[in-house]
Amino acid sequence: MPTKIIKPGTEMRVSFSALLRIAESDSYLLIRSLHRRESFGPFGGVYKYLSGAVPRLDELQFRPQVVSPDMRDDLRGFLPRRRLLSLLRWFDEGTEREDAGACLRRELQEELKEVHLSKQISLPEIPHFRRIRRVSEGPAIAAGQSYTQYRIFDVYEVTEPNKDVARFLKELRSLATNDKHLLLACSHEIIAGRSHDGRYIGHHSGYVFRRQRVRPDEPMFVEATGGAD
Repeated sequence: MPTKIIKPGTEMRVSFSALLRIAESDSYLLIRSLHRRESFGPFGGVYKYLSGAVPRLDELQFRPQVVSPDMRDDLRGFLPRRRLLSLLRWFDEGTEREDAGACLRRELQEELKEVHLSKQISLPEIPHFRRIRRVSEGPAIAAGQSYTQYRIFDVYEVTEPNKDVARFLKELRSLATNDKHLLLACSHEIIAGRSHDGRYIGHHSGYVFRRQRVRPDEPMFVEATGGAD
């Protein structure tokens, strides 16, 4: 957590995400990104805040960044730098926002639907997740932008899988051998940023096995309106 806020009156970007590690030995399951179609990363995404959080977020002058409908209520946006520590304290309280389990279950469902796999594989109820680590990035200048950003990535894995959950995870890994939207990558490929067949791997994929960033952040995508992700 940052201990000193420089230029407290300027605006900075923040985002809070949960990632799911699905691994077997040194093989990690990744999925094609919805917003960066050329890139692969772990299942998971940005936490969503609940309606009860709006007064507190308004108090912190949080401005959501919504460049597509699926980003509505995401904990991704902008606020004055001086409000960062207060936002982090609110986030760690865990009130009026998704917990990690709710976030990961929703993301699994949405991402399987996005790549047209929801009819091929049935998502069971997954009751238990264990947090492996929390990785904080920044504050630092966002790639290709003039503003700074601070990001949190909470990395989880499934624990105590029952028969249905174990079957689901096995089927997912099996599908990755032929499906163009799924990728099984080893740590060497993730660090390099390319799979053996040339597919691009996002830098945040490295957090499934290490705390340090493996390479620089990739540039943000830009919408036709000029907004970045």
